[in-house]
Amino acid sequence: SPPPPQGSMEVGMRVVRGLDWKWGNQDDGEGHVGTVVEIGRQGSTTTPDKTVVVQWDSGTRTNYRTGYQGAYDLLLYDNAQIGVRHSNIICDSCKKHGIMGMRWKCKVCFDYDLCTQCYMNNKHDLSHAFERYETAHSQPVSLAPRQNLPRIILKGIFQGVKVVRGPDWDWGNQDGGEGKVGKVVDIRGWDNESGRSVASVTWSNGTTNVYRMGHKGKVDLKYVTDGQGGFYYKDHLPKLGEHAELQRQESADGHSFQQGDKVKCLLEVDILRQMQEGHGGWNPKMAEVNTFGVGELVRVLEDMESVKRLQAGHGEWTDSMTPVLGQVGKVLKVYADGDLRVAFGGQTWTFNPACLSAQPVEVDANLMTAENPSCCSPRPHGGGEGPAAGQ
Repeated sequence: SPPPPQGSMEVGMRVVRGLDWKWGNQDDGEGHVGTVVEIGRQGSTTTPDKTVVVQWDSGTRTNYRTGYQGAYDLLLYDNAQIGVRHSNIICDSCKKHGIMGMRWKCKVCFDYDLCTQCYMNNKHDLSHAFERYETAHSQPVSLAPRQNLPRIILKGIFQGVKVVRGPDWDWGNQDGGEGKVGKVVDIRGWDNESGRSVASVTWSNGTTNVYRMGHKGKVDLKYVTDGQGGFYYKDHLPKLGEHAELQRQESADGHSFQQGDKVKCLLEVDILRQMQEGHGGWNPKMAEVNTFGVGELVRVLEDMESVKRLQAGHGEWTDSMTPVLGQVGKVLKVYADGDLRVAFGGQTWTFNPACLSAQPVEVDANLMTAENPSCCSPRPHGGGEGPAAGQ
């Protein structure tokens, strides 16, 4: 199947020059790292489809080809900054749980994995071939052993480097003023959202703060003089813009979906977020449905047409539900498929959670409690559900 239009590119990824590079030392020389800050779009005159804008750690900002006219100027060095994580994989060298960024798995040894840093730092036997997982859901790509391959020194903004404010700087005079120099204390992740994506900097005025180096695609700093941040095997990094094949996820009985089919998302939020990379993207609203617990207060949408539409296949709609539109009720039960049984005074109805919003507790909604006998009638079946629905 053809790759999605954007390949697997997202702002925040850290990149180095690649196979078709013909741009002199715009990057300040081979080995220097930059950050993807804009993804090309069809119809854009400045940044067309299959190109990206890169902000080099040196401060230069230019666009490059990521499949444009078949050319690939860049290699992906690190995607931890966009939140790529292999939740249950431990690096067998540095022992970090939940490898961030790409995962490197030995093809010789049983169950042996490395994170990008350890792989590039020559941990484990160099004569062993590895395979690369660009994300938790991409097909593995087989690689030749690292032995005797050229290894390039990675340079840019790393621990110990002197920096000044950069293009996305948004922090007033925290640095003590334009042109004032700071020193990078370390490079770290931001919560669990992203890895190796912010730099902690101590400025000459003594203040220390954290600045974006790829987090959400922003770059707050540029270097005065670069520093070394490890190494990379350029033959082993993916071309930026060449889509990583996803592992085939068969639907339960091997059928493909038809228009109008009802589908249910079975994935945890973290996995869903990763799988949406390059496939429509991620929006936190995708995970907001079904976050109500038993006993919580919820308010029903007021718009009858929306509720009717959303209720199809979710407890359905009857006109006797009209009085509860816009009203506050209490969640009595959460069904396996996320639908909710909600009590309003003496009545209970099954609702699609998309019809409900959380209601702050201070409302005195004088509600019937779960002892209400009418709550325990069997659940009315939605239209068109077979016996196996909700399995």
